[in-house]
Amino acid sequence: MKIFNIESLYAGYDKTPVLKEITTSIKEGDFTGIIGSNGAGKSTFLKTLCCLLQPISGKIEFLGKPLFDYESSNLARQMAMVPQFVENILPFHVNKFVGTGRFPFQNFWDNESKEDKEIVHNSLVTTRTLHLKDRLLTELSGGELQLVCIARALAQSKKLILFDEPISNLDINHTIQIMDLLHELNSNGATILTVLHNINIASDYCSNIMALKNGTIFFEGIPDNCVTGDSISSLFNKDCSVKKNPVTGRPYIFPHPGFTKNLRSN
Repeated sequence: MKIFNIESLYAGYDKTPVLKEITTSIKEGDFTGIIGSNGAGKSTFLKTLCCLLQPISGKIEFLGKPLFDYESSNLARQMAMVPQFVENILPFHVNKFVGTGRFPFQNFWDNESKEDKEIVHNSLVTTRTLHLKDRLLTELSGGELQLVCIARALAQSKKLILFDEPISNLDINHTIQIMDLLHELNSNGATILTVLHNINIASDYCSNIMALKNGTIFFEGIPDNCVTGDSISSLFNKDCSVKKNPVTGRPYIFPHPGFTKNLRSN
């Protein structure tokens, strides 16, 4: 089943398109990694799918219905987004912050229900952050905060979660911890759409790769078919070689350092 069906999408800012002629689909159960250079339109694509940006033209259907025909509260009950940065972090307790993921399911005057509390608890358990529930957000490390943000998203939706660079500026331990968590969520039925700068992480974890260049889809497909030396070199205008990851068997990119040109010419 198609979650998103997108045809001839143009989107951007002040009627200036960043995305141009985007035609693609996201299917239920996909784990799609969006890659490309800075400024290629990756975050703009996510913002448009979350209704944070109105398209300039084109069509986006969500579950067979025009995306922008949905009421915001209805849409928020069916998808969640984890942004790249949590701005203006306030000293909320983790438990209360994760509980805000339940707001789309509550009336303004409602108190937190037993079901809400159970979902928040389970979200913290799933992300292995239950031990942080009484801590303040301002006391957390970058990796801990990212996991807590994922817990909040899970409290909102386990069906569809969009991530904007969930592993940026994280050490290798937290990187693998978060990507393993996304893999686990996907294995349990969640559809995952995530922006990633680490091509090798995208190749190892994602079932589908979408590469954007200058606001258009440069290539798309399963990693074994589309992550090649030629495709990645052309995408980033940088010489690359590709081998297989000896653990996963997926394509693994080796960018060529600039100084090696002199070595190769000697």
